[in-house]
Amino acid sequence: MADVALKEKEKVRRNSILPGGLGFLNGCPQGNAAFKAGDFPTAIGHYTAAYIADPSNATYPLNRAAAYLKLGKNEDAERDCEAVLRLDKKNVKGYFRRGQARVALQRLKDAEAGALFYAPGPSNVSANAPKREIPQTLIAFTRIWDELKTEEERWDVLRQIPATRLPVLFKTSLSASMLAAILRSLRLALEAAPEEPERTRVVRAYMVNLPRVPRFSTVSMMMSAEERADAQVVWNLLGRSRGDGVEGEMDKRKEDGSRSAWGCH
Repeated sequence: MADVALKEKEKVRRNSILPGGLGFLNGCPQGNAAFKAGDFPTAIGHYTAAYIADPSNATYPLNRAAAYLKLGKNEDAERDCEAVLRLDKKNVKGYFRRGQARVALQRLKDAEAGALFYAPGPSNVSANAPKREIPQTLIAFTRIWDELKTEEERWDVLRQIPATRLPVLFKTSLSASMLAAILRSLRLALEAAPEEPERTRVVRAYMVNLPRVPRFSTVSMMMSAEERADAQVVWNLLGRSRGDGVEGEMDKRKEDGSRSAWGCH
């Protein structure tokens, strides 16, 4: 990891002196790529190098904290979140990830106290946000989906549809283009906030239940290799199910079957 950090730091230095060099202004792509691949130690090395090169950028310790959380290094994650909040007192993800680390460290009172600083109030919630009816048929779903303009809107629709209803909703009419679009939206939603438990739960449910849609194996094979690669990215971000007991073991088996159906490991 030290070698990675040194190489990354040198790359940042070169970019900083080249005309038009963007350096890590786009959020350390090497670190992000390693994170998506589930290689969290390497991601930490890249984020560390980027942070050394630009200690005023809160993105790097914030992303490194996410990687530390994945590895169970909660004290390191908390320390990085503190650094984030020193740089940006209004960084919501900084408060959220610090709370996650404190909960994992069994410091529940500290986690609760910290949560008060970023809990959204009425002024932060749009009371006039349009509410869409949950589609009950493929025709209704397609009509709504075609009207959506942003990934946030697509995620808002997907999260409201119980994943267990997908086989009934799509029946035998799911197309490769629609499957690829849904998969892309799931990937982007998870990448935007991989640490949010509710978002993770919804995405995992979709990944487990989509293969139960009739003709899924045939439809998925009609997607391009690039589109199918999104599935592996999503599974890497989700990680393995960690449930305990009989139900936990059943969930693991269902998940393993779904991973196989997606052609993922």
